Amino acid sequence: MTRSHTPKSLAVLLRARMHPDSIPSPPPAPSPPASPEPDPSARPAAASSVRHWLHASIGAASPPPAALECFSDGYRSLDRGGRHEILRSLATDYDVPRARVRDLMRQYVSVSATGEGGGEQPGAEREEGGAASALYRMERGLRDALRPKYAGFLEAMNAQPGGLKLLAVIRADLLALLGEENAPVLRALDGYLKEKLVTWLSPAALALHQITWDDPASLLEKIVAYEAVHPIRNLIDLKRRLGVGRRCFGYFHPAIPGEPLIFIEVALLKDMATSIQEVLLDVPPIAECEAKCALFYSISSTQAYQVLIWESFYSSVSLTC
Repeated sequence: MTRSHTPKSLAVLLRARMHPDSIPSPPPAPSPPASPEPDPSARPAAASSVRHWLHASIGAASPPPAALECFSDGYRSLDRGGRHEILRSLATDYDVPRARVRDLMRQYVSVSATGEGGGEQPGAEREEGGAASALYRMERGLRDALRPKYAGFLEAMNAQPGGLKLLAVIRADLLALLGEENAPVLRALDGYLKEKLVTWLSPAALALHQITWDDPASLLEKIVAYEAVHPIRNLIDLKRRLGVGRRCFGYFHPAIPGEPLIFIEVALLKDMATSIQEVLLDVPPIAECEAKCALFYSISSTQAYQVLIWESFYSSVSLTC
């Protein structure tokens, strides 16, 4: 391995399920109707429309799938400025309802103090069960109130087709915005979204597939584009890395078919290589039956998921190196 990831990360990677079946392909997307080039001056109206669907999704007890789909399509069509505008609105307008939290806290403290003070009065034992029930109800109410309003929206979006991929894109946009505006409200949104995505992208949810030269061209193009350690020079180089004496394994999520979240390249060697050039040089590979070691020489992930994947792996295991 030439990247700086520790054996801890690799240990968690190897826990993923290995599937011998073919890699699931994304469903073919319908051809969109021809449309004129968007007018740059129309961006504020587009952002306003996306904000409308955001409000329609968060304002409902159960976000309508149609509203979530309209928000998803609209958000993807926005430019950088429009997306940042939506993220500011999401973080600011749908934060924790602190006025309600303060009211519930006052009620909770009042009931708690009454219960403590009434312990020496006659009949206190008969009222103990009722006071405890009231406290538990208020604690449940406090827990619900401390959830930001956008919590249900994010969870509903994750359940939508293509929603998990959109949430990863939103996190990437949010990190870019935080580089410009390190506001507490934006950090709170980022922390909540990160916590959810780390859970949804945990190693237990990933499936391991071997990637071969016979896989769809769209998948092989992603391998070429996302290889960040040792760039793939051409199709001959790609075919060699997927051919005799070489292996490539991808980790896929069922909600994001046809796109590897992370992939590992392996070389089967007779002896341990002393340098990476021995692996990358254009030399005939040895017969696989003569191989005595397998060298993990490249681990890469897609840009949108890179931070999330490694955060998930590091938070999912506690091993001593």
